Amino acid sequence: MRSQRAFIPIVAAATLAIAAAPAVAQSGPPEVQVHYSDVYDVLLPDPEDPNGSFCGGLVDVPLHGEVDGYFSVKDHGDGLFPYFADRFRSTLVYTNPLTGLSLTVVRVRQTKDLIITDNGDGTLTLVGLNTGALWSYGPDGELLGRQNGLSRDTFLVDTLGTADPFDDVLTLVGDPFTAGLHTTTDFCTDFLAATSA
Repeated sequence: MRSQRAFIPIVAAATLAIAAAPAVAQSGPPEVQVHYSDVYDVLLPDPEDPNGSFCGGLVDVPLHGEVDGYFSVKDHGDGLFPYFADRFRSTLVYTNPLTGLSLTVVRVRQTKDLIITDNGDGTLTLVGLNTGALWSYGPDGELLGRQNGLSRDTFLVDTLGTADPFDDVLTLVGDPFTAGLHTTTDFCTDFLAATSA
């Protein structure tokens, strides 16, 4: 989904761009389905940000990530616009460098374009849906919290005057509709509570 492309790992996005390039040159919307998976280890915050800190002052916080999913671009209905969808499962393990204890976050998520309307002025209105669940686990594997539900968001899409959907610029308009269950607080509160000595 265009509104959620930021969540796609860079490796998957590069693969998608390469795979989609020939399709974009053809008439009509591109038809693409890409399976992606990645395993990565990084330090948080970004080491290139000299003023960065993680959850109130930590630096060099190890993050181990694993993601597996499917990204697709398909024709729907009238065939005027491509519809994006992304389905993935990820596991993120954040380790407190001061204690060696970890918080694990598992996410299962689906995002997709629902309705695309041509505004007649070079812009589109896109309504997108996000559904999914998240579970957080402490160092001993105990379930600490979970979230599940959905959000429906509306975006104004500037096509930049091109038929290439991958260069579109999206701006959130209005308030999203959200529903679901949340038993977690904010991430940093959960992380520090679970990983402090």
